[in-house]
Amino acid sequence: MNDIDKLVKAIDLAPHPTAPGPAARALRTAIMESPPARRRAGILRRARLPILISAVTAVAAAVAIGVGLPGGSPVIQYANAAVSISKADDYFSVTITDPAADHQRFEEAFRAVGLNVRVKVVPVAPGDVGKLLGPIVPEGFKGPGSVGVQSIEPCASAFCGKVWLPAHLSQLVVFGVGRPAKPGEPYAEDAAYDPLGEEALSGYTTHGKSVAAVRAELRRRGLKVVYRLLWVTKESDGQTGFFDETVSAGRIKDDWIVSGTRFHSSDTVDIYVTPGPGAGPMPDSRKVATPQWYDGLTG
Repeated sequence: MNDIDKLVKAIDLAPHPTAPGPAARALRTAIMESPPARRRAGILRRARLPILISAVTAVAAAVAIGVGLPGGSPVIQYANAAVSISKADDYFSVTITDPAADHQRFEEAFRAVGLNVRVKVVPVAPGDVGKLLGPIVPEGFKGPGSVGVQSIEPCASAFCGKVWLPAHLSQLVVFGVGRPAKPGEPYAEDAAYDPLGEEALSGYTTHGKSVAAVRAELRRRGLKVVYRLLWVTKESDGQTGFFDETVSAGRIKDDWIVSGTRFHSSDTVDIYVTPGPGAGPMPDSRKVATPQWYDGLTG
């Protein structure tokens, strides 16, 4: 039995909640009427067979999980070459198989399960390649329910996780998919800086050290520096908050204290510095906000 015969048999035996749809019937007819691949000339088989297998596999997968193509009513499951999504009672199960795929392939899958989603493929650090960034609701999440992402390990693909989004959410939601950053390309960050989080320099703690000491260590390692002043705020509810302001080296004093570090790109580290004497008044956080990877993605 050749590969096409096996595929046809798999389609016939796959569990279906209903009778096979037009796409499945058309696929089966086309396969049965096509001449065997082994009759083609060798050069033609090498050039066209991967395309044939890719198309057949994609449609067969859709048939096997019993979903339709985008454009009709929302489905429970949808998969293409980039991502697969299935809807549970209170979350969506998402598996990313090709982080480098075009953003439209990801959006196609989210739309198929009834969500209004925009996706941007963004540069990230090596450990974050394939991960899902977000969700971001540009207009502010109005509820009810909740939004969030939880990765699942072990995972045989680039990313496996649960995404909490109300099933009938009509608001625009923005996701990012991490791709490998080019040398020197700034990383897209999914979370604000955490003063208690991990630091950038392996084997070297920067928290509590002077700017001069940390800068010297970075130069020793051949890394460049971006300086960020870490301003502490008092919220209306009495809680402490903070935001950072990117500044030039001339705004930083050698004896000011470093709060922490994280990688800005493959060759550059962000130093978060506690403002010292002479730093000046705290700026308006809205006027010094760092551009985010999801800026400009709207409905």
